Amino acid sequence: MSSAATIRTVNVGGVDVLCTISGFDERGIDARGIDEHGIGGQSVDPVVLLAGIGGTAASDFSFLLPLLARTRPVLAVDLGYGGGSGRLDGLVDQLAGVLSAVLPGRRVSLVGFSVGATVAAAFAADNPVVASLVLVTPVVHASRRHRMLAALRGHLDAAGDDALRVLDIFSAHSAMFLEKHSPEPFSKDGATSAQMSLFADSDLTEALPHLTAPTLVVGCTHDDIAGVDGALEVFASLSNCRYAEIDSGHAVLAERPAEVLAVIREFVSHPARLRAGSVREEAHP
Repeated sequence: MSSAATIRTVNVGGVDVLCTISGFDERGIDARGIDEHGIGGQSVDPVVLLAGIGGTAASDFSFLLPLLARTRPVLAVDLGYGGGSGRLDGLVDQLAGVLSAVLPGRRVSLVGFSVGATVAAAFAADNPVVASLVLVTPVVHASRRHRMLAALRGHLDAAGDDALRVLDIFSAHSAMFLEKHSPEPFSKDGATSAQMSLFADSDLTEALPHLTAPTLVVGCTHDDIAGVDGALEVFASLSNCRYAEIDSGHAVLAERPAEVLAVIREFVSHPARLRAGSVREEAHP
């Protein structure tokens, strides 16, 4: 993570939400002296990042956050998934509370990865604070396969089985990546089971008709967790949406971080550059 990043805890309804802030100070002013009017009077919307299953700002966004923060304020939010706060409506409330405390009155570019995309879409529905939306490997509605994966992981987690480590790696990464790398599995903590439960119950069917902000959906060709078909379904369901596909497994932030950075940075800088319904060619850093 960038040395310029600072950590702040925001209490929302009794839940401590960890926030990683880069590119702006406690007053919401950009670290380079740029306020909400941006560079040369051009508006610069802060980017808000939401991590995926078993992830945190530190683990998922160590590459993206400091590079995005070179040109705009960035806020990465580690939502609290424990207990009742882990329900989707509770997570949406947490995000609203954090934005009210850290970026009051600001419109934002909201980026969600995996389960973070579920929260991002639910929050963005009919919410004018979202200037643009990026959904990376989203799940529209959980299938029986998703629920089986969540149940299997829960059983292994409860038993303390070392097979959990193998399952994480096998599920999240593409075969071509595993041939060359030995990635670490998800961290084994209480938040992971709650995130998997949310993943297994994901259903964005009701939220999708209310997503009107310019949106970019990023699907991954070899995604065996969310599935590339789910990303295509989200793209087909939205009237103001663009699509990009990356040759990766679900863990695209680890497999192809530079390509993810390229598509996100281009889109949040110029959301209207590609017309709605456009399919973006595969990104090259």
